[in-house]
Amino acid sequence: MIIYTRGTAKIEHSESKEVFEIYDDELEWEVAGGDERGMGQETIYEAFVDHDDLGVLRWSISEYPAGFENFTDTNIGTHRIVSDFDYGLEHEPKFDDEEPIGLPDRLKANPEWAGALTRGSLVKLLVEWFHYFYEDPANETPYNSREGGYLYIKGGPYNAEQELRENFEDVVPEDALMAAVEEIQSDGLFDWAPSPRHQDSVDFHEDSIADDYPPDDEVSFEKLIEIAASEPSIGIGSAEEKAARSIVLDQIYALKDALPKSAAHGGIGHNHPPEEFELHGDELEETAESIEAIEVELASDDPSAEVVAKKASLLEKAVGWVAGKIDTTVEEFCKSFGKNLGTAAAYGLPAAILTSPYWGKLAVMLGALKDWLLIALGM
Repeated sequence: MIIYTRGTAKIEHSESKEVFEIYDDELEWEVAGGDERGMGQETIYEAFVDHDDLGVLRWSISEYPAGFENFTDTNIGTHRIVSDFDYGLEHEPKFDDEEPIGLPDRLKANPEWAGALTRGSLVKLLVEWFHYFYEDPANETPYNSREGGYLYIKGGPYNAEQELRENFEDVVPEDALMAAVEEIQSDGLFDWAPSPRHQDSVDFHEDSIADDYPPDDEVSFEKLIEIAASEPSIGIGSAEEKAARSIVLDQIYALKDALPKSAAHGGIGHNHPPEEFELHGDELEETAESIEAIEVELASDDPSAEVVAKKASLLEKAVGWVAGKIDTTVEEFCKSFGKNLGTAAAYGLPAAILTSPYWGKLAVMLGALKDWLLIALGM
């Protein structure tokens, strides 16, 4: 909403009866107060003229709820209004580009419109702009449960006041800017991550590995073992590496719960013959041991990429064992589960595999492990 003032006010002096004219460009509207009410904030806008003969003349507008004119009031004391301004609230003009991304330029290019916006409308625009570019880190930002914090691998954390000041400080009033900051932070969130529309997020995704499961002609776990044994792991300790490591550890926790138990733990044993596609015996023990070893390494301060690569190679053999039973490759088997286990991408696989949840978790974890190794080795 914007405040409009049109025409000329004519006021008759209560004693001399002389009629004075007040022009619309003499009024400068400011926020004069307001209270929280049942349907939100009421904002009172006020403009006054200190006239040499008439004294202080006041015009007021109530915006309540936000975006609606509640009432207008003219207070000229004991004098008489011959004719008043046409004034109040109205909807702002339409622009060719009204997307939040263009708001800073729109405000700078249209100072009259920007100056006529009510505080409520301006705050709404600023909040919409902020949420266009920034989001709760819980949406997509990896979380490191051991260190107790988010890993801002795409940029950030960002602060609402800092970002608004950087883009709007010279074009919006201070009270509107701080009101927008207060609304943005009203849920107690002060650190923000870039949304998919933010340039930092765009740059990150353009530079990231496009596919969790590289084609056959890309680097294999065996090649990664050779590289890890001969070259330093220059990527370990970076924010990107820590984020990738956190993802793998979260997948390990889920996978360990889904794995079948060995006979020694009351699970699959001689009294319960294994199904055709179930891990059992040596395969199960080796898989469980490899997962445990990878978890120990990744949970340490200085994980060994060589150890992880060797154990990942053993896990790949376990996947190869079941993939061979259905005449497919390890890569195709892993790809069939997609990047998210919640997708229905695993078409064509036997029901016995799909009803054993650890196969999908193991397939996806192999892709995440390769991602981590590539980052850790600076590839």
